[in-house]
Amino acid sequence: MGKLVGILVVVAVIWCGWWAIASAGMQRGIVKWLDARRSLGWQADVKDVQKLGFPLRLHSRLNDVAVADPTTGVAVSMDRLDISTPTYWPGYVTVALPETPITLANPNLRATLTAKKAVADLRLRPGTSLQLESLGLSGGAWSLDKGSDSIVAADTIDLTMIQQAANTPVYALNVNADNLAPGTSSRSFVGLPEDWPATFDAFAADLTVTFDSIWDRRALERRRPQPRVIDLKRAHVTWGDIEILATGDLTVNEDGLIGGELSVKAENWPALLNMVESAGYLPPNMRPQAEQMLKGLAQMTGKTTGLDLTLSFQEGRMSMGFIPLGRAPRVILR
Repeated sequence: MGKLVGILVVVAVIWCGWWAIASAGMQRGIVKWLDARRSLGWQADVKDVQKLGFPLRLHSRLNDVAVADPTTGVAVSMDRLDISTPTYWPGYVTVALPETPITLANPNLRATLTAKKAVADLRLRPGTSLQLESLGLSGGAWSLDKGSDSIVAADTIDLTMIQQAANTPVYALNVNADNLAPGTSSRSFVGLPEDWPATFDAFAADLTVTFDSIWDRRALERRRPQPRVIDLKRAHVTWGDIEILATGDLTVNEDGLIGGELSVKAENWPALLNMVESAGYLPPNMRPQAEQMLKGLAQMTGKTTGLDLTLSFQEGRMSMGFIPLGRAPRVILR
């Protein structure tokens, strides 16, 4: 019995020593990264770094964080950020966001993100580049606000991003949000009537994205990988009387312009047409031709308000058959 106790004491001492060394190393790594960013002209301010998690986790809590990249103009500030890993393997990283407001800014937008129990679990491949193998983001109610106006909010968020093979920039993404609710500005952008339901009944997407580089530590230090090929396996949106299913293959050039086609199945196309016109994407003089064409397409499939159509993207513009829908949004990750 005495020998067993002695062995346990030795193991405990070794474990405590390992935790102390690993925890100190984790803190030095964070401080070193912040110093490197400052040397490149970044704002990288942290009030202090606390050591937590003993004995099972290496946990660093960064207080009063403010980081800004002068190249892209992207800035983030929050009152706390928790980063932790299991003591036995530092490649499984958990990042927990605070429930207090997080300020996000870029050259075109300044907004505030508030999220409850938002946690990102990262799996990093062994190596100095810290290549991202997978990411899982989950959390409760969240909202993105601009001033007093909500941009978008939801009851939950569930996002996964999984690298399809080591050393390749191809990632499978799944996104799902419960009771997604666009704010006033978002609703006016798509031309919604005031009595339209506040939240989506369903909002989910399954896609594979090929980026121009791998997601690793350089994605934070230099530039974000940019999508170049998007294979949309399935997107499903139900909102009020409208239901949309979409699939398709898209390309994105270096300027963020989209090319390719999306196959869309839509229920209640008259309401969709009203939205497109109200939002200013369809000139009023094109409404009669568009309505006649959509009626004809629906009748060809034996439907009245259901529709199968193709959205085409070329040189930054989008169209539905011969109907121009204006400029397509650019896809650029800041």
